Amino acid sequence: MRLNFSSTLQRLAVALALSAALLPARALPVMDIRAEDMLPMAAELKKSLNLNANQQILWQQTETKTRNLLRERQARRERLQAATLAGAQGANVELRDLAKAVDEETTASALEEKLLREWWLTVNDALNETQRQAVVQLVAEQLQRVPDSGAHNGAMPHKQEGGEQHRGGRKGGMGGSVGGPGGASISLPGGGG
Repeated sequence: MRLNFSSTLQRLAVALALSAALLPARALPVMDIRAEDMLPMAAELKKSLNLNANQQILWQQTETKTRNLLRERQARRERLQAATLAGAQGANVELRDLAKAVDEETTASALEEKLLREWWLTVNDALNETQRQAVVQLVAEQLQRVPDSGAHNGAMPHKQEGGEQHRGGRKGGMGGSVGGPGGASISLPGGGG
């Protein structure tokens, strides 16, 4: 009996692997492009653009502001995670009160994403036409890339316990993950995340 279960499980695994290989390639949705994912590519892109002195100064200032904003966001989210966990473990917890802090983080993240786009569009405005085309090509490549094993640093859907898929943790309710744009994801006790 055990041998049959093991061989059935192996056949199922092979069938799943083959069916995954036959699925059409999926592009990265534009709403899943995050600054945290793009920033590591900035150094290589910067080299390929052959920036002049003024462009280099603007690029460096923008990259520094971006890194600072992302570091502050990460620290804020860690504090929110700890406060939410502490609140959820307290007596007479009201989930609506906990969700209010998550909503505030979602709003703050959306404003930050808009600010980040504006900073980098200002850099783009300072580029010449050839440099702009190189940037557009990088963006196009990111929109067309095939994620490894169906995941990309949390930006693509990932499997949660219980078998459901999430995109960036945008689920609410009793337990689970609560989050929003820009990768905010807060796990509440009792959920699958």
